[in-house]
Amino acid sequence: MDSWYLLFCKSKQEARAQINLQNQGIEAFFPQLEKHQLIKGRRTFKQSAVFPNYLFVRLNATTGNFSAVKNTRGISGFVTYGATYQIVPEQLINELKNFELNQCDSNLPQSGDLVYLNNGSFKDVQAIFKEPDGDMRSILLVNLLNQQIEMSVDNREVKKVG
Repeated sequence: MDSWYLLFCKSKQEARAQINLQNQGIEAFFPQLEKHQLIKGRRTFKQSAVFPNYLFVRLNATTGNFSAVKNTRGISGFVTYGATYQIVPEQLINELKNFELNQCDSNLPQSGDLVYLNNGSFKDVQAIFKEPDGDMRSILLVNLLNQQIEMSVDNREVKKVG
């Protein structure tokens, strides 16, 4: 029966270890989070490990090649509980995989979403979210005097509808 085991990796080598394990035909997984950063005025996305220095690997308890895994580049060793390797429940791995697939920046609306402005002169004015404008501002499409105007506003002044 296959089980998921927890491995400890060398510093910042989770991706390297995962690739080396997959090259050996061993299923490996480490959950990643997408982080938003502002670099030179542009919003960029960077992947980072949810559990730095840890990796999950799926092996058969009787026929799995534990020594090959332990000697793989980037791996420090198995996490143990006493003399036995730490087994991770299948349900936890599935939840981590679903989280990784469904992650999104819920604070920021998506392009085309209906929003309301919260600032003084445009209080409760309805607008359409167009795109982020750097890290702290967003570009909105606002109808003023029967004309659609594009304006950049502070993200704290935008409230998503619904």
